[in-house]
Amino acid sequence: MSDAGRTTYDLAIVGSGSAGVAAALEAAGRGARVLVIESDTLGGTCVNVGCVPSKALLRAGEAAKRAGSAGFPGIEARGAVVDFAEVARARDALVSELRERKYREVLEAAGVTLRRGRARFIAPDRLEVDDEPVAARAYLVATGAEPVLPAIPGIEEGRVWTYPDATTARERPESLVVIGAGPVGLELALAYQRLGSRVVVLEAQDRILPGEDEELTALLRGYLEAEGLQIVTGVRIERIAGKEAHTTLGVYEGERVLAATGRRARTRGLGLADADVELDGSGFVRVDSALRSSNPRVFAAGDAAGLPQFVYVAAQSGRVAAQNALGAGATLDLAAVPRVTFTEPALAAVGLSESAARERYDDVRVATLDLADLPRALAAFDTRGRFKIVVNAEGRVLGLHVLAPEAGDMIAEGALALRLGLGYRELTKTFHAYLTLAEGVKLVTQALDEDLSRLSCCA
Repeated sequence: MSDAGRTTYDLAIVGSGSAGVAAALEAAGRGARVLVIESDTLGGTCVNVGCVPSKALLRAGEAAKRAGSAGFPGIEARGAVVDFAEVARARDALVSELRERKYREVLEAAGVTLRRGRARFIAPDRLEVDDEPVAARAYLVATGAEPVLPAIPGIEEGRVWTYPDATTARERPESLVVIGAGPVGLELALAYQRLGSRVVVLEAQDRILPGEDEELTALLRGYLEAEGLQIVTGVRIERIAGKEAHTTLGVYEGERVLAATGRRARTRGLGLADADVELDGSGFVRVDSALRSSNPRVFAAGDAAGLPQFVYVAAQSGRVAAQNALGAGATLDLAAVPRVTFTEPALAAVGLSESAARERYDDVRVATLDLADLPRALAAFDTRGRFKIVVNAEGRVLGLHVLAPEAGDMIAEGALALRLGLGYRELTKTFHAYLTLAEGVKLVTQALDEDLSRLSCCA
């Protein structure tokens, strides 16, 4: 790495998370000389403290639940003994393996130079890494985002976790107060509740998952509460004192408090003002449709650019930014970005909710399908959930919402429909394998035209 000051790279990337690595692979695949600079742990949020460890904890919790309640007639579950330390070791081993195999090894195989150190712009066309100059034709800021604590008196002195603390913990708290009923808060609350913690979730708004379909989130709340998760909405947290969260509705005590309420750009200390790169009020880089900043030689991608905070958006934006940094004219299409909350059942959605569609369009049609009307769910003796489709007057799909086990595995069909501007009858005419949950996508489109109670179960 000592040649970094003498080599002129085609693209120098600050950050080795999903956006940075995707950009590096895209650029290297086009024959560019690429440098990736990382000051912290290789791999960024998703593999280290986000998607991967959180989903491992969720799966561990699911296994514990199944051991205690099989949920099927004639099957006796005798209960689970949870060794959280062993769960944590398995989680950490998985993270380490993926970080090595899917980040370090793929960068090395692509011929990308990886350099450890702290990057800082000192001029619009000059970058230094630990005070050593780096020369590049273009630069990409892909430093991601980080959790931010809410402005609650006493929160700095309390036993407060942010999500990286919760996803990497080696010990399980006996009790946990979760602030925020968004995807992160609900996922981690469910994981820890199933692994043995007593959990209460506090949400300032009057429902969970604000922004998602109100009908489906109300159903999901009922399922989570039936499993034993305590959820309190419409509550304002006045202060945190030690292990206690004092609110307008009472005092909630936990061995730990998890703040799962927001993130901010990780752009402080990069010297972006010296590079003539404009930031918004939350520190995110302002970019145009090509992901170029106010400095034409500096691009930004992923969370640092203020894009929807999903790893797949970060990766695609990294690829687009790399193409444009090398002179292409690529654009990032965010018209059909799916989103998934990995509870059980999971909630997946793409496009507009019913209320959002009605605000935007004069004539909206909506159909729903309960899992109690879906043969696969009946055969599994688990009918928790609902499909919902929203279309406009011409029948074009505006939104698809799925509350069901593994809902995220089915939402891509809706994303494709939105991306291609398909009408719902195109989904009706598409073959869907029988006894699958995905058949619910077809049936909910049929419900726009037919009475499903008059259909055969497999016709």
